Amino acid sequence: MLGLDSLQVLAKQGVLEGALICNLKFVERCVLDKKAEVKYGTVIHRSEGLLDCIHVDVWVPIKTASLGDHGYLEIFVDDSSMRYWVYPMR
Repeated sequence: MLGLDSLQVLAKQGVLEGALICNLKFVERCVLDKKAEVKYGTVIHRSEGLLDCIHVDVWVPIKTASLGDHGYLEIFVDDSSMRYWVYPMR
């Protein structure tokens, strides 16, 4: 999740064309609720077999659409082999 400063930088660069950015009021409870510590182990998890675990991400929107009018990218990453596939979407 991006903070207000990061969103303002992206807006100045023209990445968030048409988006409205406003100042959000500070809510102490939200900050306190997010403060809980979570400790992660040092073990790196990798799936043992191909296609056992697939990570999916969607990039939205691409600033300039492709020739086929594709404005989004869908990315699939295999956890075991780290091989990835990228598909354009409308």
